[in-house]
Amino acid sequence: MRLLPEEWTASWSALRAMGGLTAGVGFSVRHLVAFAVPLTVGVWVGWHVAPAFMSAQRENTLFALLAGVIALGSLLAGFMVTLMLFTGRIEQASALTLEELQAYTQRIKFLLSSQAQTLFAAVLSATFAIVWLCFFALGFDATAQRIVGGVCFGFTAVALLRSILVPLQIYEVHEAALDDAVEDRIKQEQAKYRRD
Repeated sequence: MRLLPEEWTASWSALRAMGGLTAGVGFSVRHLVAFAVPLTVGVWVGWHVAPAFMSAQRENTLFALLAGVIALGSLLAGFMVTLMLFTGRIEQASALTLEELQAYTQRIKFLLSSQAQTLFAAVLSATFAIVWLCFFALGFDATAQRIVGGVCFGFTAVALLRSILVPLQIYEVHEAALDDAVEDRIKQEQAKYRRD
């Protein structure tokens, strides 16, 4: 008898599969640094900016800022989900050779993993903005609000930085599909001239 629902165990399997896409320790270290640097910079900025918003005179400014962060996180999350649905499709897979299909599939899995990381950062950014609003409304001490504000800014920085990569990822997917289409057309044309 299983204690966890199927969607949880399937999600855990998907996370393990995404972790299996790494190509060694160097790959993991580079991705950890690429995540940790913007997170750290964002946390530092949030830690120093948060006190300016915690006074009663700046209440409306804090609410406007956090509403913007929540809206941005929600917008990015929706966009990432849609992008992931379209990125995962391989058109005319039967026309590809086994080697082309394996290479293309590996690249698509990597892009989906990258997009999932952006999605998680966007959702966590919005989540910590909501937590910060709750902390403010409940009158938590300044240190707790600064910590949550810093984490909110940190995940917002990660989400924004990773979002800059999205147009390049979209280009990469289309470039691969277009290159395969051109290569197939070349093969068809060569076969046609050989028959003549």
